[in-house]
Amino acid sequence: MSEARHRVRAVIVGAGPVGCLLAIELRRRNFEVEIHEKQSAEGAATVGTGRSFNLTLTHRGTSALDPALRRRIYEVGQILRSRVVHHRDGSLTRQPYGVNGDHHLLSVPRASLQEILLEKALEAGATVHFGHACVAADAHRAEAVFVTADGGVCRASGDILIGCDGANSALRHELSKSGARMRIHQEYIPHGHVELTMRKETSRRLSPDGMHLWPRGDHFLQAQPNRDGSATTTLFMPVDDRGGELRFRSFACRGAVRPHFSREYPDVATALPRATEEGWDARPALLKVVRCAPYHYGRAVLVGDAAHTIVPFYGQGINCSFEDAEVLCGLLDRHLGFQGDRHAAIQDAVADFSRLRVGPGQAIADLSMANLEELSAHIDDELFHLRKGLERRLHQRYPRDFTQQYQLVAFTRTPYDEIVRRAKRDRRVLDLLCERFDPRTQGDEIIASYPEFARRLGMPVHQEPAMSSGRSGAPSRRGEL
Repeated sequence: MSEARHRVRAVIVGAGPVGCLLAIELRRRNFEVEIHEKQSAEGAATVGTGRSFNLTLTHRGTSALDPALRRRIYEVGQILRSRVVHHRDGSLTRQPYGVNGDHHLLSVPRASLQEILLEKALEAGATVHFGHACVAADAHRAEAVFVTADGGVCRASGDILIGCDGANSALRHELSKSGARMRIHQEYIPHGHVELTMRKETSRRLSPDGMHLWPRGDHFLQAQPNRDGSATTTLFMPVDDRGGELRFRSFACRGAVRPHFSREYPDVATALPRATEEGWDARPALLKVVRCAPYHYGRAVLVGDAAHTIVPFYGQGINCSFEDAEVLCGLLDRHLGFQGDRHAAIQDAVADFSRLRVGPGQAIADLSMANLEELSAHIDDELFHLRKGLERRLHQRYPRDFTQQYQLVAFTRTPYDEIVRRAKRDRRVLDLLCERFDPRTQGDEIIASYPEFARRLGMPVHQEPAMSSGRSGAPSRRGEL
């Protein structure tokens, strides 16, 4: 490692999971790293408590982690291998997330992930300043100005300025008003969410390896089991503004909350003792999508939610953000290793980051919005299950030519925008097959006819069967747990 590399200095705005992961990786490369976080140390440690949901890591996100760090996070997370759909009539349907044992989600309480990554960032030698709110930035000097908790002013400058300060990114705002010419679009969706309290005796009876869902048209209940036997339980539902106060649309008044739960979630309603208080008295947390392009300006770059805020319905927000961190570090390695001018190398690296990540960021935002409809309604539909079963059989028969969209998103490193293009093509073939054959009674004919229909659309198909390895798409640069 050259002495020049030792002098590279990074200023990170935001000490959330992405900012801390970047600090860990940059310290591994001998960068000097300082992080400035708006919240107090206590506030950062309890981020999301009461209005949150667990973060779900998949192969895309975990493969961006050092093996030791990945093992540590697995120790606090819960492995989920399938959706468990709770129907109105009390019956259950399991929908495996993948096609082999390696295909699973790792459900991690947000506060636990934050605690681990912050601890590792400090151990790696990063300096963290809490109570520092970003109020100005100069991208060309990689400099930011912060107001401290005691009313003072702090100025920090480095070789690269990195915004990891989330959906309401102050750095994004500062860059946009200082000549960055970023295209920024923000849109709130109808849905909001609140966290509900589930009795532990009930949560312990839930299948511990399943993501539990109660889909009910335009709203759904979700319960994510934790290692201690509890379940992080969240209600997602459209929100109205009533006289300046946010209320869930389905609740006409406070007295309507409990009957709603009894009617819609009869198998679990009595296990939610504070449903009325939490569903009516608590202000729902809003959900929004923020699209931004490019992600860089000068020697400043936006990473994670600061660059692409997405809704949580594909469970890919943290995975996309961790992938961002890995890509950015790889580009810094490449450009700093080949260019003598450190600042020019960083400018080239962040420009390449925008070129590589804007397309995938836009694609996963679209996929996450589309998945809301699936979670709310489609997973409770018979034809949906038939279609998913056909997709699994197609992958088993033609693993090199057909892979379900969810598997590509969660369990490969294939860029999200490439997945969208591939899924559109695959969906067209299956649509044609389901028009010609009845998916209820002619599944075998659909599977057998796939090569012919694919060729009609100009798609190459390998006809020899092969076993799925579960490693579609770009391989990880690090081993799996």
